[in-house]
This record gives sequence, C-alpha cells and structure tokens, in this order.
Amino acid sequence: MEPVADRAAARRAVAPVPPQPPAPEPSAPPDATRLTSLQLLRAHGSGPRGLTEDEAARRLARYGENALPARRRITRRRRLLHSLRDPFTTVLLCLGVLSAAVAAWGTATVICSLVLVSCVLRVTGEHRADRSVGLLRALLPTTATVVRRADDEAPPQAREVPVGEVVPGDVVRLGPGDLVPADVRLLRATGLSVHQQALTGESAPVAKYAVQEPGAPPPGPFAPPHLCFQGSSVAYGSATALVTATGAGTRFAAAHRAGDGRRFTAFDRSVHGISWTLIRFMLLTPPLVLVAGAVLHGRGLETLPFAVAVAVGLTPEMLPVVVTTALARGASRLAREHRVIVTRLPALHDLGAVDVLCLDKTGTLTQDRPVVTRALDAEGRDDP
Repeated sequence: MEPVADRAAARRAVAPVPPQPPAPEPSAPPDATRLTSLQLLRAHGSGPRGLTEDEAARRLARYGENALPARRRITRRRRLLHSLRDPFTTVLLCLGVLSAAVAAWGTATVICSLVLVSCVLRVTGEHRADRSVGLLRALLPTTATVVRRADDEAPPQAREVPVGEVVPGDVVRLGPGDLVPADVRLLRATGLSVHQQALTGESAPVAKYAVQEPGAPPPGPFAPPHLCFQGSSVAYGSATALVTATGAGTRFAAAHRAGDGRRFTAFDRSVHGISWTLIRFMLLTPPLVLVAGAVLHGRGLETLPFAVAVAVGLTPEMLPVVVTTALARGASRLAREHRVIVTRLPALHDLGAVDVLCLDKTGTLTQDRPVVTRALDAEGRDDP
C-alpha cells in the first residue's frame, strides 16, 4: 500500500494552485514626499517596467480619466433660470406680476417681453462662447510617453497614449517640451528643469532631480525637488517618473477648484446696488399712495392700480435690454475683430473699467527689462 504521506504529497503536486488575489489598493494615496522610490513603487503596485495593459485599463476604470474636474455643462434652460436670478430682472418680474394682479395686462406684457429679450440675449451669447471654447479645446490633443507591457512576461515598451489615459502607477518618460501629464515622482533624471509658472508664478525654470531617500520636505507644496506636478512643462533635460496622482487628485486640480468660486465684480456690485434701491422705493411708494388716497380722497383699494403704475414708472424697464445688448455687441466685435472669446458678458465691463494694466514680464522674448516707449489716451493721442 502507498503511504498516506506520499498520497497527500502527490495530491498537492497535481492540484492547481489557486490564483492569488491582487493586492488591495490603499484607501489613502501614499505619501510621495517621504517614501523611498522602491516603497512608492510597491505602494502603487507598479515597478520600473511599468504596468500591464490590462492593469492600466482596470485602473482607468477605477480612477477615471486623467483630466481636470470639468465644470458641469450648463444647459440653456439652466442659464435662463440663472439669468432670472439677477436682482434687476427680479424687480421687473415682480412689477410684471403686480401689473397682472391689478389687470394691467398691457403693462405686464411689455415688462415680461423686455425681461425675456434680455435673458435670451444673455443666454445666447454665453452659450455660443462656451461652444467656441469647447471647439478650441478639442483642437489641442496631448499625449504622454508611458512604459507598459502587453502581459507579465512581455518586455516593457515605451509608447504614446492620450494624457487622459494615464493612471496612477504608470511609468512615464519626460523630455524637453513635454507637459507633465500628472503629479509624478522622479525615478531617474538627467539635467531636468521644469517651468512651474502656472503653479508658483516663477518665471525661471526650476531644477528637479531624483532622490532615493527623501529627508525633511522643504517648505512649500511645490518645492520638493523629486516631485513634478501637472500644469508644469519640461524646459530641458529628461527623466523617468512614476505617476502618483491623476485627474481630481492632482494639486493643480485642487488649485483649479479653489479658483472656481464666484467673484462679484464692480459691475455686479453696481447692479445689485441699483436693484436694491429700486426695491426700497417700490416697497415704500405704493403704501404711501394708498394712504394718501384714503386720507385725501376717501379711497382705499381703488387707488391700487395707480400705486402699481407709480412703482412701474420708477423702474427703467429698458435698462436690462440696453445693457445686455451693448455687452453682447461688444463680445461679438471682440470675437470678430480680435479673435477674443468672452465667456461671461459682464467681463466686458470689467475690461472697460481697467485704469492701469500690470503685466509680469518673464524675459522669455525680451531682456527682462520692461520699458515704456509710448502712452496713448482714449482718443489715440500721445499722453505722457
């Protein structure tokens, strides 16, 4: 008889080995500032030979496309509702409702028509500008050079892929003129310098080099010499780097989100001030007219249509139409004559309100020495 131990060993030798489950992805991104290169490669489940195509596809499905968080597409209906929230438009709508309540249908129709014309002009102009910006972005496809393998046994090959398909754990190669496709940790670098104007405002290239065992991080989020970030570009030199963050996880995306807040300009503040002044007069005038009619003529609610007419007379109904038409015409002229796209009509007022324009001369095409050669006034005459 065959010994029991020999039979068990034979079964273990014949039985297939169950596949090992992939290592779980970390819940928090590993710290690219403090870990060594080897530790960071292991944390991302990658290596110097890069990812396999199947693993890159799985990570692309998990992390999403490597792109800035796109602002939610604004439909025309949403733009129309947003334009109705304008304080001055709200005043006119209130007057239209009051006119309809007292059966002044002619006045209500005129006011609502003016509001509709103003909103349609604004929505049409901004929608056309957004569509033009989208077409321009579509004309600028960018690629990145990544090192990947067909499978675990295949040799690594460098090839270009769209920047949107770069995933964490990819090994990328950078050369002169390349845009840094994501936040990366340098594995090897030769004479590398990058431009970081979009991140720090520095006009001169910043030297970057690989560090195997980082020490204490230098001050500033963009200061570590072994890290490069999305939004920068290679001035000269070459490097091989590990992608540590893509899309919404990059520091450039965080800065993009921080700058997305709605800012009230001088034009917005002026419109709000005028609107609230009119609202105060509207709330004050009708009661005074009703009280005066009741005291002087013994009439109460009979004077309500006259009170509403007084409130309507205090409001310049054509002002929103005139302002929107002027801004839309200016945006059209800028696009036609100067190839400038205005994505938000009130920005034209901000441009016209500029008294002094200060520019940062980087010295790229000059001697880094700005000189005023001539000054003109509004009429085009010399004005020292």
